[in-house]
Amino acid sequence: MFLLKTWRSTAFGVYGYLNFTKSGFLEHSKKFKAEDMQTQIEGKNCIVTGANSGIGYAAAEGLASRGATVYMVCRNKERGEAALSKIQSATGNKNVYLEVCDISSVGEIKSFASSFSSKDVPIHVLVNDAGLLEHKRIITPEGYELNFAVNVLGTCTMTELMLPLLEKAAPDARVITVASGGMHTAPLTKDLQFSGTNFDGVEQYARNKRVQVALTEKWAEMYKTKGIGFYSMHPGWAETLGVAKSLPGFSQS
Repeated sequence: MFLLKTWRSTAFGVYGYLNFTKSGFLEHSKKFKAEDMQTQIEGKNCIVTGANSGIGYAAAEGLASRGATVYMVCRNKERGEAALSKIQSATGNKNVYLEVCDISSVGEIKSFASSFSSKDVPIHVLVNDAGLLEHKRIITPEGYELNFAVNVLGTCTMTELMLPLLEKAAPDARVITVASGGMHTAPLTKDLQFSGTNFDGVEQYARNKRVQVALTEKWAEMYKTKGIGFYSMHPGWAETLGVAKSLPGFSQS
């Protein structure tokens, strides 16, 4: 087991250096088409989870700046309202709305989905960004390990419950899950809630991200005739409050 973990860490170090560092970004950016980033998407409805800060906020602001109607799903009402106000002010787009929902709770996601479905609007883009790296083993009121509850169960529940509205937008519907290259340090495992001893939040996060990518592949196969595209992506090493809090050593390097 030790040798396997050492091999994974080494392989990830090499792969990460080539793909996820600044030099990797600069190399990949040669393939970017600047005009694609300016595409206007008026009339498209987008849901972004974890939209009050970090990558989720950037995604929500970017979509709003291109004319989309954006629904920001945030756990904290006050922080969500502050982010909403900033995005509306920065983009001039008033079709940006706050939806309060804790992604760690299946019950809250179900309530949100039921309420949102009553709007009967097609969803063109669902961005599963809400994520967590908690170092201590915490059990939610519903009985799930917290990292798993947010990163895997919450993402899965949100996606599955939004499928009817995504189908309404077919063939233009997209589900984009923000995973992480860190998944390369961990294999798929049946122990989804890390029930063993010596809980390791970083390893659990990597496991969760591996599952997210596997889920994306499964959804793409299951719903290939539904007109919905499923994508997972590594956003790069972004300087966010989440990284500063969860990986302070990495954040300072």
